[in-house]
Parts: sequence; structure tokens; C-alpha cells
Amino acid sequence: MVVLAVHLKHGFMGPAENGERISSVVGQGVPEQLRRAVIIDDEPAFVEVLKKMLSGLSYEVAVSTDSSASSTFDVSDDDIVFLDVLMPNTSGLRVLEQLARQQAKCAIVLMSGSVDRLDAAEKYAESLQLNLVGALEKPFRLAEVSLVLEGI
Repeated sequence: MVVLAVHLKHGFMGPAENGERISSVVGQGVPEQLRRAVIIDDEPAFVEVLKKMLSGLSYEVAVSTDSSASSTFDVSDDDIVFLDVLMPNTSGLRVLEQLARQQAKCAIVLMSGSVDRLDAAEKYAESLQLNLVGALEKPFRLAEVSLVLEGI
């Protein structure tokens, strides 16, 4: 069994309060600081495409493609986590559980090539009271990523 530890840290702006979405905090013009997206996916080629999309949308991108090794991420409340639901050795559902245990407030976007698994993971994330902002069926396009990001 592989353990994925997700470490939370409050960003320089602190967590959003009273149900505010991340965009209302970030939109206040923070100099020289890009919003960060964390991609957790086992497909390196797919990760590269998503990384280019997010970089083009002015996001700093952190990546983990090695689901067979223990990974640690510093995830702050104003990060956006793009999480593959189905990976070998480490389930995306386990990552959701870890985020819930740590009371993460970061935005989460689920990804999968299977609509059924995506639907089940969405329900699970909501039952854990996580900040699920979207779900994307693979393969997806830049327009779909932009649409999800506009909603936060």
C-alpha cells in the first residue's frame, strides 16, 4: 500500500471565509505570486498537456506522476488540486480521504476517463465535505479547464 501525505499550510492570504470562493481572495491583486495548481495523475503525457494548459492560464504548476512512491505535497487553502480518480497503487479516493482528514479547503477538480468512476468520486468528495469545484472527463480541452476555473 502506498501512502500519499498531503500537508496543508495556510497561504499568505489565509483561508477564504464565510463560503468565499478562492477567486474572490486571489482577485485582490497579489503581486508576483501565481495561483498554484497541483496535478496528481499517473499518466506523464497527460500531465504535460494539462501542465501546459494551466501554465498558459498563468498558474504555477506542481506535479506528481509517480503513484508507486510515497509523495508529499504542501497544499495551501488557495491551491487547486487536479486529481486523477483512478491510479495504480494509490487511489484518488485515498487522496480525497487524506485531504478530508486534514480539513483541506483547497479547490479540487476530479479527472477520469470513466464517467461512472467520476460520478462516484464526485459523490464521495461531496460526502467528505471537500471543496469540489469540478469534474473533467478525460480527454478534455482547454475550454473545459477554463470553464471549471472560472467557477472558482
